[in-house]
Amino acid sequence: MGDMYLWTRLSNLFQTLEKLLGHRPSRRDPEEVQQLRFTTTKILQFVSSQEKTHRDAVLKHSEYLDSLVTILEVAEDVAVTQNVVYILAELIGKTASGKKAGTLVSNGATQGLFAALTGEWKETQPNEELLLSIHHLLAKLGPKDRKFGVKARLSQALPVTLGLLRNHTSSTRVLQAVLPVLKLYSNNAVNASYLGKNGAVSYLFRVITSCGKKHLSMLKLTLDSLVLLVKSKSNSARAIGHGGVPMLLNMFSDWHRGDSKNRHIALRKAVLNVLKHITNLKSGRHAFIQADGIRILYSACQESINCRDLEQVIFISSLIMRKCFPKNRLPVASIRSVLTCPLPESDFHIPEFMMLNDGGDNGSENSSLDNDDDISSDDDTEASKLQTEMEDPIRRHQLLQEIYDELAAEQVPEFGAELPYERSAEDLSLSYDKFFPEMFEFEIQEEEEEDLTLSRNFYTSSGLMSGLPRHSFSETALEELIHQMPRSSRHSLHSLRRTSELCDSFNNLQMGQGRDTESGADVASYSSSSSRLLNRPTAVEPRLTAGASDNSSEDSASAVNVRTGASVFRLDISPPRASKCGPTLRAKSASKGGRQKASKGSKQQSQGGRKGKGKPSGKPNAREVLELDLEWNSTAPLSITRMTTPSELNASDEFLDSAGSEYMVEEGTAFDGPEIYSDMACRTKSVGRFNKLAYPELHGCKPVPYGEPLFEKKFGIQRQKIFEDIDRMINPDQLLDKVVYDLDTIVRLAGSMYSTHYSNLKNMDEQRLQRREDIGAHLMFNAQFESGNLRKAIQVRQYEYDLFLNPDINTNHHHQWFYFEISNMEVGRQYRFNISNCEKLNSQFNYGMQPVMYSVKEALQGRPHWLRVGSEICYYKNHFTRSSQVTGGQKGKTYYTATFTITFKHERDICYIAYHFPYTYTMLQTHLIKWENTYDQSSMYFKNQVLTETISGNAVPLLTITAYPLSNNREGIEQFRNRPYIFLSSRVHPGESNSSWVMKGTIQFLLSNAPMAQTLREMYIFKIVPMLNPDGVINGK
Repeated sequence: MGDMYLWTRLSNLFQTLEKLLGHRPSRRDPEEVQQLRFTTTKILQFVSSQEKTHRDAVLKHSEYLDSLVTILEVAEDVAVTQNVVYILAELIGKTASGKKAGTLVSNGATQGLFAALTGEWKETQPNEELLLSIHHLLAKLGPKDRKFGVKARLSQALPVTLGLLRNHTSSTRVLQAVLPVLKLYSNNAVNASYLGKNGAVSYLFRVITSCGKKHLSMLKLTLDSLVLLVKSKSNSARAIGHGGVPMLLNMFSDWHRGDSKNRHIALRKAVLNVLKHITNLKSGRHAFIQADGIRILYSACQESINCRDLEQVIFISSLIMRKCFPKNRLPVASIRSVLTCPLPESDFHIPEFMMLNDGGDNGSENSSLDNDDDISSDDDTEASKLQTEMEDPIRRHQLLQEIYDELAAEQVPEFGAELPYERSAEDLSLSYDKFFPEMFEFEIQEEEEEDLTLSRNFYTSSGLMSGLPRHSFSETALEELIHQMPRSSRHSLHSLRRTSELCDSFNNLQMGQGRDTESGADVASYSSSSSRLLNRPTAVEPRLTAGASDNSSEDSASAVNVRTGASVFRLDISPPRASKCGPTLRAKSASKGGRQKASKGSKQQSQGGRKGKGKPSGKPNAREVLELDLEWNSTAPLSITRMTTPSELNASDEFLDSAGSEYMVEEGTAFDGPEIYSDMACRTKSVGRFNKLAYPELHGCKPVPYGEPLFEKKFGIQRQKIFEDIDRMINPDQLLDKVVYDLDTIVRLAGSMYSTHYSNLKNMDEQRLQRREDIGAHLMFNAQFESGNLRKAIQVRQYEYDLFLNPDINTNHHHQWFYFEISNMEVGRQYRFNISNCEKLNSQFNYGMQPVMYSVKEALQGRPHWLRVGSEICYYKNHFTRSSQVTGGQKGKTYYTATFTITFKHERDICYIAYHFPYTYTMLQTHLIKWENTYDQSSMYFKNQVLTETISGNAVPLLTITAYPLSNNREGIEQFRNRPYIFLSSRVHPGESNSSWVMKGTIQFLLSNAPMAQTLREMYIFKIVPMLNPDGVINGK
């Protein structure tokens, strides 16, 4: 009953309020103002005296809230406005609830408060208490209003808050109300710019000074507001001009020393965030370095490096230090490659190094991480513009067409009406037919002659065995005779012999002839032949028909038993003419009785064989082979593609796992002798001069006999390496900076003699190991061998070296592949190597990859392995700047460092370190020689051609791998010519040596005797380019 009375009373008050608001004269009389004061006071008393549930119920009446907001917008009396503000504050509570604040925002409370704020500020003597009350309420509503900053700017509330801040930089009461609202304003970029122009940055620094260490909450709000303001570059410049960098550094240092229990980590983070934004400007970085900021932050991080609570502080500090680290040029004479190769003239290709200026400028201190105060040079602008145009394929074609038109207008003789790359099909055929010799090497024989050959006895059909006893030829003698025949006839004879053997076995099974030992031989012969037929499907299978008549048709030939002379099978080699399902490989007897007899004989013979063996043979019987049914599509005879069952997939996986050991010749990369490799290396042409042959390629290597897991990166190792680099800058006097290897100097001193004609292709590593010369207290480096890449090595500390790679020939970028030799090391020492001019944004070195190393001493001890080595491996951005010409016009980019640490096992060893397992061009040539001399010439078609020659004169090999035609008649040759082509290529990027190893295994498998490889050869023709970029591989690019 009491609640009903109270709600009725409140409803009457709001109805009275609505009536007063409905009457809106230009100026209210004192009686109406007094009534408004009375009504709002009663409502405030009601709201203040009621429980939370009753206050929350008021928020559910939107008409009540609309009346209160209207009063804020139109009220002219301070007491009325003050009452309404207090009412809203009571409704929302002391701790603002998101739901309550959202309700008020949705009913326009934010606009009403801004209107009341600006209205009161325009008064001659504004009521400070009312202004602060409004700010307190705005601080609670602001986080729930996504348009808070826009509303504040449109209602002109920014000058009000900024005026209060300017007049009360030392007043705690005012700052507690103003700073939260100022922070909300600063979230808007436009507001932040306005506030900065009107002195907000300097006011906040004054507040920071006045706060000291007493008012920590206000100090935190001030820093947070400053963080938002200095996101603007103009405000950052104002902070720098105000002397904010030294002030902030001193504050951070004081809090680092004074906050020993880490209770105020948030304050340190806020200071660092301000510095992080300020140092985005070059002037900010300069001020930071002048204030000795790097040393201050570095010392603080070293003192708290093991404190996990300060992880964020250390992280932000490292970002600032890396950003402010002085940017240096690469310590090389030019960013271009030290080696150049003259290019042939081309009217339609603009070389990259001609499009961009050299810029021995490889980056300088003028290249900042931002472009706020950097002026782009005309050369950089033009280079960037041209680079962008050439990257656009449409624009590139237009530019080339313009060049062509200009040259054609000058009546250059070699230019016609059409572009040279538009060629006719006939022209292409004349140019490229030579790369498809398999299409022209096999001729179709006359069918009558072939049928006559197939219908005769196996021994007499060849014409080589006439007059000799039928059983006088052993298998060895037969093979010798076969190899004396022409290759084209040899394969027909092989096929006929296989068919005859299979027929002989079937005949013996059917007739039950022979002694037990001979039966066993026959069964074995049958098992071998049938298993080859079953396990090795071919693109075209012959049709076997039992009991065929002697009168063979044109499309078939009879096969006889070589012992009895009886005709048993008819070999049908013609493709189907009527049925779309294609031929069915189903052997049939001459009559139904003969078929039953054959089945019965087969069964008896199989059972007899099992009894003789004492266990099942596990081989398919003759009936299973005779009933074998293979369907194929006559329109696409090479596409026998039925669905594979999961069991067959598992069986295939098991076969692939064992194929290498069962069918492929086991080999590493070691060759029959280093003489072959040395001979092939003499034919390899490089741009520069080689002074040795690398030991791993010359003497070979073997795979590691165990699996190598991914390297587990230690937590914090990257930060540790970055801090070590920072220590270099802080303590430059502790660095050695000794150049121990410089390819630029070597090339300059050699002059014209630094060419491939003056290469010294020997290896003296074993002799060097026997000498005990004291070379000095540093490592010795060398990369002047095939695929080697190392431009410069600098000893920065006793056991630390900075390494720099050579870019691609005729370019100024592309640094990834490295391969070099190290010697003169101490055992047990940890050597750190920093490859400091990498370009990729990230690397597998951050995810478990390790470089590979080959030890000569280990190889001499019987362990010639490339091993994954290294610890403390990481990849991170460094302080060496990249020229804008390298980055396509973008300024401020830096190189990256790949760092790793190696502990050597042997004193004064000779080791080779590489990005990945090297595979050189000479290795490929050596493997080609080995494959050409070891493949089975009787069953494989293997051709090694030269696709083209590189600019340096190295041959680009083109391999063709397939099987010979199944027969030399028309159908066999047509089936051969209709085999689909599979094109394989690798090493288009020279640094991806792993692709060559994959390709080597692929070729080795295709040339093996594995049933699956044999099937692939009979179904497809493989065209393989194992190395698309030999010059890049040779020169270590």
